Amino acid sequence: MTTYMPIVMAVITMALPIVLIVAVFRARKTQTATPVVRIALIVSASWAGITLLGATYITVLWFSPNVYPWFTLRSATYWPVDSTYDPLAAEVPSLMAGGFTTAEVGAAGLSASTRTILAAGDLTGSLVTVALASLVAIACWRFMQGHPFAPEIARLSILAAAICLVGGFAAQVLSQWGGTLAADEIIRAGQAPAGLEAASGLSLDFWPLFAAIGLGAFAALARYGTSLQRETEGLV
Repeated sequence: MTTYMPIVMAVITMALPIVLIVAVFRARKTQTATPVVRIALIVSASWAGITLLGATYITVLWFSPNVYPWFTLRSATYWPVDSTYDPLAAEVPSLMAGGFTTAEVGAAGLSASTRTILAAGDLTGSLVTVALASLVAIACWRFMQGHPFAPEIARLSILAAAICLVGGFAAQVLSQWGGTLAADEIIRAGQAPAGLEAASGLSLDFWPLFAAIGLGAFAALARYGTSLQRETEGLV
């Protein structure tokens, strides 16, 4: 599986733009919204499928021998300079303060617990993407069926909001925790540059909260649209 998966992913990635180009040219021949919605359906469904396939592949790699997936290693602010270096005495542009706190690395010999946490972070983040893309795909599909305000759209929006809120924060916590544990293991093994220290604490982005609020508002609009659609159908 690990041998052929990159080839499959490459074929899908190359085929998707061709499908989109064909769909765009077809959409230009009509004035209805259906071709545009069809394009959105193709993009979102393909994105969900590719993301799920990629997440499965990466998860398998985390537990495969002699394979080292890339992850974000977290450290305290660090800059690799000689301890005797004096920036004030230098006659060239010199770094006075700062450094990096993360690095994209692949590492061997990590403990099973650390690899499990890093794999869980990758998988959780991918599932959030799958949930959002799937919601768009289902909404487009129902629109093309003539039911733009189908009752399940509101319910799925609430579900996607919950997945985004919980999964978005969980993915950040797991990935950062795993990156810190990995840094600590590498440092304790004596395989890190001198002066490197593992990071402490977490740095969270709040986009899952904002996305969940937006999805909640979309669910409310979908419910309102469902009510209007039922009233309209009752008048006919």
